[in-house]
Amino acid sequence: MFATAFFILSLMTGQPGIIAQEKVNRRISRAVSPAAVACQLSNWSEWTDCFPCQDKKYRYRSLLQPSKFGGAICSGDIWDHASCYSSAPCLQQAQCGQDFQCKETGRCLKRHLVCNGDRDCLDGSDEEDCEDVRASADDCSQYEPIPGSDRVALGYNILTQKETQSVYDARYYGGQCETVYNGEWRELRYDPTCERLYYGEDEKYFRKPYNFLKYHFEPLADTGISSELYDDVNDLLSKVKNEKFQSSGLTLGIGPADRSVMVNVGVSQSDEASFLKKLNKYNKKRYNFMRIFTKVQTAHFKMRRHDIMLDEGMLQSLMELPEQYNYGLYAKFIDDYGTHYITSGSMGGTYEYILVLDREKMELFGITDSYIKTCIGGAIGFDSDDNIKIEGCLLGERCEKVGSGLGTKDQKAMGVEDIISRVQGGSSGWGGALTQNISTTTYRSWGRSLKYNPVVIDFEVQPIHELLRHTNLGLLETKRQNLRGALDQYLMEFNACRCGPCFNNGEPILEGTSCQCLCGPGHQGLACEQIELQDAKVDGRWSCWSSWSECTAGTQERRRECNNPTPQNGGAPCPGRRVQTQAC
Repeated sequence: MFATAFFILSLMTGQPGIIAQEKVNRRISRAVSPAAVACQLSNWSEWTDCFPCQDKKYRYRSLLQPSKFGGAICSGDIWDHASCYSSAPCLQQAQCGQDFQCKETGRCLKRHLVCNGDRDCLDGSDEEDCEDVRASADDCSQYEPIPGSDRVALGYNILTQKETQSVYDARYYGGQCETVYNGEWRELRYDPTCERLYYGEDEKYFRKPYNFLKYHFEPLADTGISSELYDDVNDLLSKVKNEKFQSSGLTLGIGPADRSVMVNVGVSQSDEASFLKKLNKYNKKRYNFMRIFTKVQTAHFKMRRHDIMLDEGMLQSLMELPEQYNYGLYAKFIDDYGTHYITSGSMGGTYEYILVLDREKMELFGITDSYIKTCIGGAIGFDSDDNIKIEGCLLGERCEKVGSGLGTKDQKAMGVEDIISRVQGGSSGWGGALTQNISTTTYRSWGRSLKYNPVVIDFEVQPIHELLRHTNLGLLETKRQNLRGALDQYLMEFNACRCGPCFNNGEPILEGTSCQCLCGPGHQGLACEQIELQDAKVDGRWSCWSSWSECTAGTQERRRECNNPTPQNGGAPCPGRRVQTQAC
């Protein structure tokens, strides 16, 4: 599902600083060790006018050059704001005519939604001073919203791979009482206080918000537990990235480090960045990696495509954007609400843990991969065929060399240097327990909790500017075009194609305003330029895209080069196209 999203993303990136990048490439190609490149930020922009609805003004500066190869890092924020006073009135959405207008945000509502028992305004002004509440024939107040609706409503930052603020209004029902049937409500529950068994009748139906076109519960099922072996950290990293992106020509960017700057979840708070840092500790020695992964699916959903009701916070921010293009203000909007929004997908959870294997210790004690898989993997109940065993796994004599495989001492004896766990979805209690206690009981309890505490695990997205086409807010084409242009620049500003080149198949990573190269085994140095094995294959990587050319005969184009670095010694060429065109 990510293929569509990242094909679109690859069409949208522009390129600041391509000349500087090419100079760095040429210099590195002549140098054994690359010269340090210092981080550079632009000067602050002028302060914006004071926003009367916020009593704030803003300014920004751009990342001209991320630091590379040990160069000086940048300090301070990229975004700044200050309090101010404006004599101008706080103008809300265009007047609603005969319709009702929410006091706080100016949202327009049809009159039949006023005093109907639902809070269709964030401030509840549509339900104030009601002499008679015209509730629907069905009493919908008894139903909870469908599980995970708040998560689907969030925007998505494709660089940080993180959720942002709400895009859809997940609490707006449009005066309708549409419910979704939960087929598993008949499962018996135990009440320890009253010491009785009961059916969860309060979970038989859930209410579907207006912005959801479809939501369908699935019988709780997982994809099975798979285990894979990787020779080095780069192979593992490529696998994890490909599962998410399924695209060519896009490198990983993590975004600015400070949460308040340009990206809501910076590298210090990013699960993905933390994951990469943990793996990076094991790139200087002969380590192998065993990855255990499972995905549990609980529901499918599809969002409305037309007359979308925006979250009121987003609506207010959208109305405050100027008609005249200002990259800083539009980039702040993207920072708040994401580069993309979700259009369809599935709910559930994922569980992954990675065993860092010390190959030398394993060979010394005669421990094999299958032995480790049996002893440690058996703790959560999968056998040699990677299938879940409901009754658990009896380890018995198969682990007599090192014990059960559950304790740290047992793991070290098997050559397991570290275990890196990642859990998404489920209740916080069982999810946290699963990262600390690998057992069949915790795994199954976590799986059961996913039904009512799911996350979005597979989804399709559209660029955030496309959302403006599908609302009922009227003419927004100027702002949509401004948002599209800002998204191009935003995606390029924090794209890891601005890093490198990382030699010998090193992985370029952009962390905040600093670049680093993640080296594979047998390679070291700031650019992975120091090698133990001569004539090793080096795969090619793309440079950043150039700027779009002038519009000629209704089309324009941009280019990139396979020189970051170039393929060497029979290495793979860069995937994808060198030239892209688009209508203009």
